[in-house]
This record gives sequence, structure tokens and C-alpha cells, in this order.
Amino acid sequence: MLTRGALERYARFYRLLSACLLIGTIAGIGFLGGTYVEVRKDLPDPENLEAYRPRLTTQIFSTEMMPDKTERHTLLGRVFKEDREPEELRNVPEFLQKATVAIEDRPFYRHRGIDPKGIMRAIVVNIRSGAMAQGGSTITQQLARNMWLTREKTIPRKLKEMLLAAELERRFSKAEILEMYLNEVYYGHGAYGVKRAARLFFNTSPKYLSLAQCALLAGLPRSPIALSPYSFPARARARRHQVLLAMVHQGFITPEQFKEADEEPLQPKLAKLKERGITAFKAPYFTHMVIRSLCDQYGDDQVYGGGLQVYTTLDMRAQEIAEEELTKGIESLRRQGAIRDGLTGQGAMCAVEVKTGNVLAMVGGVGPYEKTQYNRAHPGRKPFGRQPGSSFKPYVWATALEYGYGPNSVFSGSPISIADGTGKYWTPKNYSPRQGGSYTLRHALEESVNLVSVRIVKKLGVETVREKTSQMLNIPRERIRPFYSLALGANELSPLEQATGYCVFANGGERPTRNFIRRITTTWSGDIIFEPRPEYLRVIRQDTAVSMISMLRSVVTSGTGRRAYVEGQPACGKTGTTNSGRDVWWVGFTPDLSAAVWVGNDNNAPMPRGTGGGFCAPIWSRFMSRTCKELGFHGEFPSGSGVRSSKHGGGSDSEERKKDDGEDRGSRTVTICVSTGRQATSYCPATAERTFRSGQVPGRCTTHGGGAKGEGEVHKREHRSSAPAGDSGGGSYTVCAKSGLRAGPNCSQTIESSRAPSGTCHSCGSSGRDKPETKSDSKPESKKEN
Repeated sequence: MLTRGALERYARFYRLLSACLLIGTIAGIGFLGGTYVEVRKDLPDPENLEAYRPRLTTQIFSTEMMPDKTERHTLLGRVFKEDREPEELRNVPEFLQKATVAIEDRPFYRHRGIDPKGIMRAIVVNIRSGAMAQGGSTITQQLARNMWLTREKTIPRKLKEMLLAAELERRFSKAEILEMYLNEVYYGHGAYGVKRAARLFFNTSPKYLSLAQCALLAGLPRSPIALSPYSFPARARARRHQVLLAMVHQGFITPEQFKEADEEPLQPKLAKLKERGITAFKAPYFTHMVIRSLCDQYGDDQVYGGGLQVYTTLDMRAQEIAEEELTKGIESLRRQGAIRDGLTGQGAMCAVEVKTGNVLAMVGGVGPYEKTQYNRAHPGRKPFGRQPGSSFKPYVWATALEYGYGPNSVFSGSPISIADGTGKYWTPKNYSPRQGGSYTLRHALEESVNLVSVRIVKKLGVETVREKTSQMLNIPRERIRPFYSLALGANELSPLEQATGYCVFANGGERPTRNFIRRITTTWSGDIIFEPRPEYLRVIRQDTAVSMISMLRSVVTSGTGRRAYVEGQPACGKTGTTNSGRDVWWVGFTPDLSAAVWVGNDNNAPMPRGTGGGFCAPIWSRFMSRTCKELGFHGEFPSGSGVRSSKHGGGSDSEERKKDDGEDRGSRTVTICVSTGRQATSYCPATAERTFRSGQVPGRCTTHGGGAKGEGEVHKREHRSSAPAGDSGGGSYTVCAKSGLRAGPNCSQTIESSRAPSGTCHSCGSSGRDKPETKSDSKPESKKEN
């Protein structure tokens, strides 16, 4: 029996213990409360849980418009950080659902997000192993961790996981949680969610998975790398056996089903493993360009994880023809030794729909994309580093027409030297020494006469040409160099920019906005978030575009582009060949389609035999003939051009020229005095060619002395230069370099001078100025172009 003193000691001990327990409890509650508050700060707002969407794969498609106005789409590529596509639970086989529950969270349908027994079991295992070997996480906890938390094994992270799991259970049903889990979980090799996993491992949809395949997938989330059936097939099969056994114990399958599935071999059921990241299946140059554009517009996170469905303007029918014809053409040139062997000799092509600005085809190089990734068709952020040569001249000619000249306006193609302001002279040359004398603008464009182009720029002014050309090409004026050499294409343009620029002519003077995208929708809702409409900006007059169509048609029918014939279509276009044939081009159009072809060496090596008419025009011709037929193009040019397709019974080339030149419209081209606007005499200091309608031709200038009958015609014969409307004052004069007098029709070497000469040179010999000497038909056609 205890004494009174002993009882008092026990009582004091009990009171002390109770006080300690109370203090400890209070402290523990305070600690847990403080911990909860701190942990809760880092958790997402509960209201945002329902708005959460996992990272989804962005898919890029082509769009083929069928004859019945419906669309057909081809998958071009898939872009992702986590390769995931959502799948509804009703499309996931029951075997996969049950296998996941059996191996990951047996009491899933009984707990409220946290499994206390599982946690205690994990604690025992962790104590025995001396490390955080298990976490005791339920499916709901794993979902919370995958959505918002890291995978670090710490107590704060575990507390966050449990709190989120409880919140998820409060807001969602078990079926919704399981669906989110199956769409979120990582299965290995870049595949997130059951839909991509089924496609990656078995090349099928989830609903077609067998029991054995379901068991294999259900076992992978525990350790996707260590249990990979590709890297460790024995481990994967052992894990599958474990999952099937758990399904038997849970009563989800029978022993007979277990035995049949367990004996099923992994091979040949497994699909071939594919690479991760950006998967470009078709048209890789175009697809990667679209990806860059999307990232600039929406940001990398949205593109690589937003689940966009991007329907592009690319037409796979046109694309496949472009790839085939460009490859065939480049390989032929390589075999002939015309361009360098291997990947050095290259080509590029772009095609744009005239009426909409939609890019229908793009080929940025020939050969394996992995080895030729540089997009020569349109590099994107950096300007294309190749010169267009004479394919730039149509922009110069169009500018001249905008300032009053006509196809019959006459310019000299004789030698010229232009002072550069430092006492030195720039002396450009024609492609052929036989080119000289006087040319109409039509004839000069047909024969691609360099010195006519130089004189046009000299008379119009460099800034005038830069401004108008930048509008037609829709590029900054700074991209066009402020030198007279721009007349010969001494700039940098891409095939895509060229194809778009020529749309202006075919479209009656209106420039369409270039489009790569038809529309963008979202995977989750299918809502359209972007759908551009065709937009147009008038940059040249319609009568200018009509004249350009006629003149560029003449290039094909009787000029340097005779190999650019298109069956059943009125083809128009222009060659381009730079010094030593380093870059050769053909850019042209029909009423519906504009396309550009470039050929050259990546190392900028010369191609001595290279010409746009010989190298590029045949490729363009085959592409356009096949594509226009395949896509059913049969449009017409704007009225007044006089150019019609053979399908509609168009007139002869001479008839087309007459219409464009104004012979059947009663118009007349005369030389006028810039200062007075009246018909020029030989005394007028600055003159220009102008085309007037019948009855509107002005009278003679009486301001600048003289005035004898016939002087205007004499002046017209002597002066083949012109200036933009609005020029006034002294202007410039074409002077014979030998005599220093005003150049006569037979002067072989001329320069431009701002000082009025004292007279006209008559000492130089005859040179047959009315028409340049042409080469024999037996000589190669390509030698005539530039």
C-alpha cells in the first residue's frame, strides 16, 4: 500500500506530465497550424483547380479545298513539351482503368483522397530502408503532384500533396479524377496520357488495347525509364505480371484471363519507337516556319503546351508536286555538272494563291531535311541572302508605268556611265554585247536589257523606285539598297517574297496579305481563336498591272522565258541571272497562282552556264502545269490585259500587244516637256514619255525657244530618257562620252550629266539603233537572258 508521500509524488508527476502533454499539444497544433498556413500559401487557389488544363500537343495540318468546297486535312507535324492528347474516360477500356486502380491505389473508390493505411505502410518501409523509399500516395495525390507540385521527396511537399488531394476529392467525382489522372500521367519516351501512350507503344487508340497491353501501360508510371519495354523488356514483362496478379486478387479478371495475358509476348505488338520533340511528318520547311510564327504570336508555352489545332494554307497536292519537280530538276542539274554535287547545289520554290495570298507550297531545299535545315525559300527572321537579278526588273518597270510611261515608251540600251559623287563612274553593262540601241519598254523587258533598267531608275530617281517597290513586295524600304544598282536586282529577296510580289500584277494592282494559317482552334473546346480574312491593299493602278501582265506575257511568248510554258494557262513571268550565274531565278504567274524558283550553290559558287530561263523555267513550267490542272485553276486576268487562256480562245500575241499598247484604244505616246507639260521640242531641257488618250494630246512647248515644225519628232529620236511626273528644272542629259555633246542615236558610249550640252553629236557612226541585233535561233536560248 502506497504511503501518503508516495501518492503526493505520483500526483505531482501526473500533473507535470499532463501539463507537458497540454503544452506539447498546443505547440503541435500551433506548429501544424503554422505549417498549414505556410504550405497553403504555395498552393493554387481552389477556384482555379476546375479551370486547370494539362499541357497538350499542338498539331499542324494542311488544308486541301476539294471540288465540293469541303476541306481535307493532312497532319504535317506535332509540337510538344509533353506529348499529350486528351481522351474521355468512356473511350478508355475498363481493363486499363481497373489495372491502374489495382496496381496504384486499391482503395481508390473508398478513400477521400488520402489512404491512412497506405501512409503508415510507407512509413514502416521508409524506417526499415532508412530513406524515403515509398510515399503511400493515392491516385488523387499523384494527380495533385503531377499537376502542381515537384517530385521532390520532402515533408512540406507531402503535406501540400495531401491538402490538394482533399480539395480535388471535394470538387470532382472519382470518375473525373481517374480521367484526369489517365490524361496527366507520364508513361515514358515522351508520352503523356493514355492516348499518346497507346499510340506510341502500340500504334493504336486506347479503346483497341488488349488486356496484356492495358496491364503493361498501367505498370509504367511507377518508373517509366526503368520499366521501359524498349530498354528493359524483361523488367517490363515482370511488371506486367505483377499488375495482372493484382487484378486477379481484386477480382477484376479471372485466372484464365490472367494466364492468357501473362503469356502474350511483348513483340511483335510493340510499335517502332519514334523521336521526341517536334515531329514534322510532311513539308518540314513550311511546318517549322509556321511554328516560329506561332511562337512569335502566342509564345512558346502556348504553342508547346496549349493543344492548338492549326489548319494551315498549305495544299499537300501542290506541295508534293513542288517537292517532286524541284528535286527532279536539281538532281538533273547535278548530274549534268551544272551545279555542285551533294548538298552545295540547291534550289527553293514557293507558290502563293493570287486571289487570297495563301501560301500553297514551300520547298526550302533538296535532300534530307536533317542535313539541309536552312530554309532557302524564306529564312524567317533574317532576309534572304541571294540577289534576284533581273527578276527584280518588273518592279522597276511597274514604277515607270505608274509615272506615266507606257509599253511603247523608248529608252536607250547603249552604254552609260553614272557619277557616284566621288569623281568615279559606275559603268554597268548589258548581259550581251549585242544589246544596244533603242528599245521600247516591252522589248527591253522581253530581252532583259540592263541599261534600260538603269536609265529608268536614273530618270525616276532611286527613292521613287525604292518606295514603290517596297509597297509591291511588302518589305521595309530599308531592305532595298539606295543605289542605282537596284535596277539590276542588287538586293536580297526570298522566293516567298518574290512570289507574293508578283501577285500584285496578276491581281490587278492589289497586294494580298500573305497567309500561312486558315484558322486555329483549341483541343479542349474546338473554339476558333484565330481566323484571318483575305486583305488587299492597292499599291499600283489597275492599268499599270494590266500593262505589266501583257509585257510579262511577252517575256514568255517571245523573250527570255520561252521555256516557262504552262499548258492551258496564260503564263507570265521574268528570268533572273546574277553575275557569273551565282543566283538564277524564274518568277511568274497565271491568273490563279504565283510561284518563284531559285537555283544556286549554298557556298555562293558561280554557275558559268546558269540562267533563269535554262535552269529554273523548266522546273516552274512542270510545277505550274501539273498544279493548275490538279487544283482546277482556270481563272482569267483582269479585263483589259488582252491575255486570255487558250481554253477560252484567246487572241494572238500581236493582238494582245496592240490592246495593251493602246493601238485599239486611240491612245498615243509622246515626248513632253517636264516643265510645261506640253509636247517637247529639241530645246526643252528635261523631257519624259507620256501616253495620252485620243483627243487629249497637248500642244507644243513654246517656252524653251525654237519651235520649228518637226522639232518635237527630232527630239524624240534623239532622246530616249524620261523622268517621273512632277520633276522640274534642269533634269539630266544623256551626253556622248567622246564629244561631250548631247548624245545622238549612234553614240556608242554615253553618260548622264546635269549640265545642258551645247549641241547634239553627229560624229558617231551608225549602229542600227532601231532594233538590237538578235542571236541566231541555233544558239542556246539561255544566252539571251539576264
